[in-house]
Amino acid sequence: MKTKYKKIIFFTILLSISMQNVFAQIIPYDLKLEYRSNPEGVDVKQPRFFWKLKSEESGQFQKAYQIIVATSKEKIEKNLGDVFHSKKVKSSQSTQIEYQGIPLKSASQYYWKVRVWDKNNTVSKWSKTATFSTGLFKENDWKGAQWIAWKKQDEWATEWWRKKEVESKAIEFQLPSYFGAHLNMFERYHFFDDKKHDAAPLLRKGFNVKKKVKSAKAYISGIGYYELYINGKKIGNSVLDPGWTDYRKTILYATHDITNEVKDGENMAGVMLGRGFYGMMAYDHWGFYKKNGWIGQPKLICRIKVEYEDGTTKDIVSDLSWKVTGGPVVYDGPHMGEIYDATKEIEGWSKAGLDDSSWNTVNPAPHTGGELVSQMNEPIRVTKTFHPIATKNSSRGQWFDVGTNMSGWVRLRIKNAKKGQRITIYFGENEDPITVSQPGGLQQMAYVCKGGGVEYAECRFSYKAFRYIKVKSFRKLKFKLEDVEVKYVHSDVPRVGYFESSDKTVNAVHDICRKSLIFNLHSIPTDCPHREKNGWLGDAVTGMEFGMANYDLAALMTKFTRDIFDGQDKFGGIPAIVPANYYGPGKSSLWSSAGIHIPWYMYQYYNDTRLFDLYWDKMMLFIKRSWEFNNIPEKDGMFKERFNDWVTPYDATYKGRGKPGGNEVIASMNFYLVLKRMAYMADKLGKKKDKKRLEQQVERIHKGLQKWAFDEEKVEYVGLKPFHEFLPVVNILALNYGIVPEKYREQLEKKVVNNIVKEKDHHLWGGVFTVHSAYEYLPKNGYADMMHKVVVNEEWPSFGWMIKNGATTLPEGYKFTSSNIHHFMGAVDNFFYRHMVGINVDESNPGFQNIILKPNFIKAMDFAKASYNSIHGDIKAEWKKVSNKVYEYKIEVPVNCSAQVILPNVKYKVKSGKYSYRIEL
Repeated sequence: MKTKYKKIIFFTILLSISMQNVFAQIIPYDLKLEYRSNPEGVDVKQPRFFWKLKSEESGQFQKAYQIIVATSKEKIEKNLGDVFHSKKVKSSQSTQIEYQGIPLKSASQYYWKVRVWDKNNTVSKWSKTATFSTGLFKENDWKGAQWIAWKKQDEWATEWWRKKEVESKAIEFQLPSYFGAHLNMFERYHFFDDKKHDAAPLLRKGFNVKKKVKSAKAYISGIGYYELYINGKKIGNSVLDPGWTDYRKTILYATHDITNEVKDGENMAGVMLGRGFYGMMAYDHWGFYKKNGWIGQPKLICRIKVEYEDGTTKDIVSDLSWKVTGGPVVYDGPHMGEIYDATKEIEGWSKAGLDDSSWNTVNPAPHTGGELVSQMNEPIRVTKTFHPIATKNSSRGQWFDVGTNMSGWVRLRIKNAKKGQRITIYFGENEDPITVSQPGGLQQMAYVCKGGGVEYAECRFSYKAFRYIKVKSFRKLKFKLEDVEVKYVHSDVPRVGYFESSDKTVNAVHDICRKSLIFNLHSIPTDCPHREKNGWLGDAVTGMEFGMANYDLAALMTKFTRDIFDGQDKFGGIPAIVPANYYGPGKSSLWSSAGIHIPWYMYQYYNDTRLFDLYWDKMMLFIKRSWEFNNIPEKDGMFKERFNDWVTPYDATYKGRGKPGGNEVIASMNFYLVLKRMAYMADKLGKKKDKKRLEQQVERIHKGLQKWAFDEEKVEYVGLKPFHEFLPVVNILALNYGIVPEKYREQLEKKVVNNIVKEKDHHLWGGVFTVHSAYEYLPKNGYADMMHKVVVNEEWPSFGWMIKNGATTLPEGYKFTSSNIHHFMGAVDNFFYRHMVGINVDESNPGFQNIILKPNFIKAMDFAKASYNSIHGDIKAEWKKVSNKVYEYKIEVPVNCSAQVILPNVKYKVKSGKYSYRIEL
């Protein structure tokens, strides 16, 4: 191991100490239930409580807590917990505390608060009151609501598959698409001119309110997507709702508080449905179009519960009394885009008083088979709106540059258009969006103007990935920058991590990592938000860990873990993407290991063990299937593998010898790590037999790796396929995963460093798994300055090269020849948070209540600072160069937490507060 520090010349501690008085110095705040603030529709019967603590007194911590949960505001204000009263519990725990009260009732409102005792045994004031409502626990709670749709199912299915047969003969036109369609929206729309695809349906149902309303809630799922309106007003600010799932296993519903929208007398509920991923109009490589998939017409299930002040209730449910007709969204698909025909708008369609006698009555729709589950994760929302930075006219439309690669859409203000005038908006990563060679092909939205005055064109049921747009209209309209509103659209997860340094390249790399991650969150973590929009699990393995340092992903990853195991087949195989239509289950233990790694990340960041409990049997089945299907009998411990270290700099012409092999070794090393983590989980759950079995498998894998992949003469790991030079990936993984026998570790570490520094001139020669491990192991073991130089290197292949060449998000690999917005190499961001600034989780005591602060003072930088708003509160750390060899390190440890500060040649244990250290290197 390389040692680069000389000594510490002095050390100071600055404590923010306030004078104690007779009043409590500790305050509970930021109360959450199941990771969410005041959530609606909780359908977990034993939900978990979380709170943070603040105090002006350093060293403060919680010695005990008391939680009360009540059924009314009046009771909670009187400190009466009529459904749960924990009494005084001696514990420092303030997260992951399960509800232990009277069984919660469905479709009900609850109120809760907490108080704590501090280190002086002084009790705090009660926290502010938090709320939550419950969802629908069982089928009967839907009160007879049924799935309804526009067309009779047999008639719809006959026509749908007739169109699919026609499309199958038009592959030369790529209608629709594999990696993007080559037709414009109107060509797609008119392809079936004899009988076009149905428009997005509008459904409506009136109801009368005759008494004073206490509350009103809507429980609703519309698949693929829905928009709910009450008396003409769109409910909620979510878009592209509900989140994507395998509808055969799970369907998400949302809960909306509509109390303020329901009025005395006649009311009207309206719902617009979109196809979403339930009725994807695409011939795709992943098989979603096939009959054994979940293709169906848009459908709705809904229950509106109105509770009156007198205690009585009224339910309005989706049944055959609802009315339906086609709306202005005449064509829509998540990959291809949508057409909004404003001439087909129906004024007042979701208000009472409209004559709907010409509308159809709905038909019953078949159940997809999926369990209706509350959408407990953050929905997709518009999170930012701004204007483009540049525009110009071109021969094929007016061009706009929005300034950054992104996911979302635009809202176009149109003035004085003629009725029926058509506008098509093209979105792309390439400077000319009207090129079919770019990711996603011709990403589009189209609009038919109603004419006169001002109108707005905006997406409803599809999102795009782009930096540039072109607006094309046959009767040319002119647009100013302020006529175009650009909108970020993604899962609205809270940002919790911030990083900044004196190095502009490092800052830019951090920025493109973070942006690539957030722009790939759309109820699942996708690989890219244009071409595929798929939940590739290899991307999740390397991306979600650094993602958690930047965003609160707890609720979203809870949902996604269910998605992963929904995709598991009866043998235990997990597909490479989820949701999936049986896309290669079991063929990749490397990609499918996300089913183990994501719960592990959840444990490390949030001390969440519930996922271990929920999915243990499925995890063990995955382990069993992987041994049976992937292990190579004649080379026991080596796993056959479909994928590799994705997007490495090697290509088919590399030194005239092509790409290296190594799939089996990478997969086996990853499976070694999987088994080690599973053995740890088994110990945590008290599963002694499983732990013993898993530990035996760890040894079996290790033995296989040493026998078949380790060259003792060279002291390096090699691929099963011969390659003419040192392979960084398998050797870096071996070091990071603890595979290398101790007697070889130092020598192999030197070979890795020599490969990076001398053989590759300060370049890391590897793909996503190399990046994930290299920026963890090497900075942690004395090579932080070296890895900083590798990051900022402006010569290809490197992150510095990306920045020099204008990257605003991470490309798929080290070139701009494919997608420019993949997140899976963003694990370099772990280097900045963990090993520059030094904010680390204690793996043996996770959840950031015990923090490890271990910085590396980069010689070529003047400062680096970061903060991470953990489930216990804000952790802050920063260092700056005071003089040539002297650095100052400042930290802030949240209340009820402690930290181990690891500085050159010395360690300190501290409790909550602010501290400052001065170090000479």
